[in-house]
Amino acid sequence: MWPILFYLGGFAVHSYGVLLAVAVLVGLITAEREAKRRGIDPDFVLNLAMLLVVAGIIGSRIVYVLVEWPYFAAHPQEIPRVWDGGLSFYGAVIVAVPLAWLYSRKGGLLRFGDVADITAVGAAAGYPFARIGCFLNGCCYGKPTTVPWAVAFPFDGVPRHPTQLYAVLFGVLIFGAILYFRRRQRFAGQLAILYLVFYSVYRFFIDFFRVSPPAGAYLTLGQAMSLLVAGVALVVLAVRWRGARP
Repeated sequence: MWPILFYLGGFAVHSYGVLLAVAVLVGLITAEREAKRRGIDPDFVLNLAMLLVVAGIIGSRIVYVLVEWPYFAAHPQEIPRVWDGGLSFYGAVIVAVPLAWLYSRKGGLLRFGDVADITAVGAAAGYPFARIGCFLNGCCYGKPTTVPWAVAFPFDGVPRHPTQLYAVLFGVLIFGAILYFRRRQRFAGQLAILYLVFYSVYRFFIDFFRVSPPAGAYLTLGQAMSLLVAGVALVVLAVRWRGARP
């Protein structure tokens, strides 16, 4: 692992923070290009994207802290240390969706579906880079295993599934799928819904290999949330699909 890239004077530059910044930059550039492709003012989208980034990080950190509250209750000074890792994707969604809806209604200039699609394309492009940061940081690790590609993380030296790298691979595949369906889109908002479905399916299965907080005897909290989000997204997709013309 390589949690600290280098020291700048007495300041430690964390790999997770750097890769998170790269993910945000890639997402912003991709969202800007998607906005231009749709004939939407890129400045409007960039303002929204930067707002969503800040709000998403805050929301994802809050949810992560709540999930891991026993640890943070004993270490409250670490709550704001987002550069050390620890963000919840679903926490970002909870904050970003209503915020994007409110912003899209500003002046009645844009449909929420277009804003959601642009945001989803940008998020899908940046996500793999964030997971590379998780691997370098040593967080979001997997369960112990004997597979040949297992990675021993410094905190205990036990060979584990490199679930961060699995996430990078799935993230690239999901981004490719979003680009594929973008050329076959039937209604505004379809890409955002598909992204939620793809992410939920990936997260549900990867949690069989990842160390995650339990939500009961059989599912992790991430799997329970994935089932909920995927179920709602599929219902919305079915309803919108039936009402959309090819």
